[in-house]
Amino acid sequence: MKIVLFGGGSHRYLSIARSIMAVPGLMENGEINLYDLAVDRAAAVGRLVLKSPEFKSTNCQITWGTTLDEALEDADIVFVVLMAGSHKNFEQLKDACACHRFMGSDQLSPSGAILALKGGPILMKLARRMEKICPDALLADFANPVAVLSAAINNHTKISCLGVCAGYTNHQWDLPRMLFGKDEQWTDFDIRCAGVNHMSFILPGSTWRGQDLYDIAAERVTENWAMPVLSRRWNEFSVKNITNSVTTLVKLYRKYGYLVFSTEGDGLAHLDIEANYLAGLEDAKPRTETELEASDQNFRADRAEADCRFQSWLEADLDKDTWNTERPDALYLLRADQDIMVKIARAIGGKEELCIATSFPNRNAVIGFKDRTVLEYSQILGRDGIRPAGTFELPDVFHGLVSSLATHQTLLGDAIATQDPRVLFEALYAYPVKQDTAESKALWQDLLEIAAPEIPEPFQHTRKMFRESIQCGTQKPD
Repeated sequence: MKIVLFGGGSHRYLSIARSIMAVPGLMENGEINLYDLAVDRAAAVGRLVLKSPEFKSTNCQITWGTTLDEALEDADIVFVVLMAGSHKNFEQLKDACACHRFMGSDQLSPSGAILALKGGPILMKLARRMEKICPDALLADFANPVAVLSAAINNHTKISCLGVCAGYTNHQWDLPRMLFGKDEQWTDFDIRCAGVNHMSFILPGSTWRGQDLYDIAAERVTENWAMPVLSRRWNEFSVKNITNSVTTLVKLYRKYGYLVFSTEGDGLAHLDIEANYLAGLEDAKPRTETELEASDQNFRADRAEADCRFQSWLEADLDKDTWNTERPDALYLLRADQDIMVKIARAIGGKEELCIATSFPNRNAVIGFKDRTVLEYSQILGRDGIRPAGTFELPDVFHGLVSSLATHQTLLGDAIATQDPRVLFEALYAYPVKQDTAESKALWQDLLEIAAPEIPEPFQHTRKMFRESIQCGTQKPD
């Protein structure tokens, strides 16, 4: 088997490579290629992989520094991890969202939509090369917004692309915390879910060790529920985020009676608009150029420090204890056996069929949606490909919101593939928060102007369409 890790300088690939090589027989006489334009970063990851105990126990080739075509030759799976565009520009997009009282993020938000216009051309170019070099390979995209990029590739190329969220395993942590008071990762949940990435719902019939999760929730989530004590694995920032996310899960369960599949801030915010979307945005104002430049310098410094820390492990004596000790600043040293990348590799390698949740065209899986509409839902993945894990029906209370968001993201995929400014106008219009208001139209204009240096030029015509739409909306009928 040959696996390509696109964006191979990402530190998290060290954990992934260790776990993939640990699967008996999977990578025997195989190859893991770390493809990255920043060859020095890919080399650092590759050299640490070569030091790992798993590499010493398998006959697998680790390569980097190749051309893209060389990397793709004979590939079975291509994993993609990247952040498109500059950090400073993305921060400007989030500032604009806040000033217009919208949420900014890299996925389910207006700034996430614009980020798709940056990463989309990169993914489309990759898919087009795959069509020529490895047309039967699976593309698994982790670059946000994953649902939009999945829509572009699946609906406009011959490549099969899974939009995969690294938060797929969140429920394995969140459910033990919420239902059992344990800060542990449990893998023995049988989950069926559907929705959109960052906002999917655990459906009735999902179980833990044969017990219905909704029966367990009714028994455990009482008025006396309390957040469990978190372990030393997590740094201060993570502790705060985990606490906020799990308490929000409990709040939403009490409010709606349903369990949310994954704790992601922008998804949870769409379910709790007043508390998590609008709160704190009233007095927002954009940062000055000086402040943005300082933020960008801090980002670069943090990245350089992280790279330096990662490089330092190359000179360290890495014994068994070092490889398996949890450190908040070096979790990439640990194996990630439950990571969805590893699960995908096991499945495509024919080790077993696995039930996973990814963003993919509906194809008659979720009742009430077009086949081409991209949703996140449970699927069965194996050597022969992917199929729905069943037929799913969303709770009525969430159907309209999911439909609007899924349509918005699918249309964004169409816009990326066609670079048609009219299709982009329709995609942005379809975003359901404050839809067809002067405020939302002004926001889209600002975002397109800010992102102009980093997105395809035809999309600037979309900005003109929103300006004309505002003018049309202010005209009173005779």
